[in-house]
Amino acid sequence: MGNNDTVSSLVCLLIGLGFVAGGVAMGLGPLNAPGAGFFPAVIGGIFSLLSGALFLKAFLKESSTREKKSFWREEKSWVRVSLSLCALLFFLFSLNYLGYILTTVLFLLFLLKFVGKKGWVVSIFMAIVVSLSSYALFRMGLGVSLPKGWIII
Repeated sequence: MGNNDTVSSLVCLLIGLGFVAGGVAMGLGPLNAPGAGFFPAVIGGIFSLLSGALFLKAFLKESSTREKKSFWREEKSWVRVSLSLCALLFFLFSLNYLGYILTTVLFLLFLLKFVGKKGWVVSIFMAIVVSLSSYALFRMGLGVSLPKGWIII
């Protein structure tokens, strides 16, 4: 069981089953009026099925024909993963203070420019377009309340 796919699929399978159990505990409700646990149970079920399929595929595959690979495909990939995690933490902690649009622009700009190594023009353009588009979709289209921060729109 030294295969990365085998171990990670087992962990994901357990997480998916946890979502199913939590969803069932919250109540599924009828199909015409789903309860609070319906969505987590369905997503957990799909996640569990996909993880189970990956586990079977990885477990049945002969490990002798497979060469050992490093977990990180590129040298110093862990730096990009760490930067992404730090950016996600920034997004989490600054969302209520800076507001959705500004936080999302800064988050995406950082990911595109410094993690994804895109140019300034592309990074700024994409960060602004994606932020405003997602704001329009969630706030104006779906009526979701998003943090405004100190910028009022």
